[in-house]
Amino acid sequence: MRYLTPLFFFLLALTAQAQFQVGLTLPRTNYMVLEAIPASVTITNRSGADVVLGGPGRAVWMSFEMTDSSGRPLAPIEVSGVELVQIPAGGTIQKKITVTDAYSPTEIGNYGLTARVAHTPSGQFYASARVRFNITDNKPMWEQAFGVPEGYKGAGEARRYAVILFTDMDNTSLYFRLIDDKTKLRLQTYRLGPISMAHDPQITLDRENKLHALFLAQPHIYAHCIVAPDGSLKKRSYYREQNGDRPQMALNGKGEAEIHGGEYFDPTKPPVAPKSPGGRKVSEKPPGLE
Repeated sequence: MRYLTPLFFFLLALTAQAQFQVGLTLPRTNYMVLEAIPASVTITNRSGADVVLGGPGRAVWMSFEMTDSSGRPLAPIEVSGVELVQIPAGGTIQKKITVTDAYSPTEIGNYGLTARVAHTPSGQFYASARVRFNITDNKPMWEQAFGVPEGYKGAGEARRYAVILFTDMDNTSLYFRLIDDKTKLRLQTYRLGPISMAHDPQITLDRENKLHALFLAQPHIYAHCIVAPDGSLKKRSYYREQNGDRPQMALNGKGEAEIHGGEYFDPTKPPVAPKSPGGRKVSEKPPGLE
């Protein structure tokens, strides 16, 4: 019997380890201070039975642990468990969570992130491998103070727009940041898009204190981003250079930002098929010819 007892606990441990297999990935390693960090969590059900997670009135079943460079745990990050999720036996689901909605590190440094999933029937928690990421920052290439207009939260207060270049490995991106101009508190940071510095970006404010940025996103393609005084991205559109006619931005007499040159480009539309050279096909008879 004394030999069976250790074997029993060993099998029990294997059973506990086999309920869920949890994976965690981040799209990249380096992020700007206050930038949203989207995490992708995969959960494979190894319990041998269908499992239902979450639902109204149920306990939180997914959480994250973030640690600093010394391994010290930071604020716990819990994900709402209201949504009902069912995983069939042997099945896998994927959840995309913006972990910085609950806690966003503001100190530059190296951090670790682990996803934890609760197996409700057994009460056990299963964790992913720890993923490392870096929080960094850079000085603005352009900034402008402004007053928040009526109709926006914080109307009358002083804010500051900042536009930042950030190079991650081999890619360079243009970032937007909103700052409280009095307290210097960073309110928002997000990526406007990839940028090539073959041509300098054009940045200006219109008469409504909206920020406009026109920049080369890829060869011959320019992105035009409009940001409202509350920091929200109102519009992102694209223009294509045509035969050396490069898109340019300027304010008109009414203080409105306009794009001149090039042509409007919708990247979501399929390319137009080129017309076949030559005359009509045999089946395409000229009008009046029978």
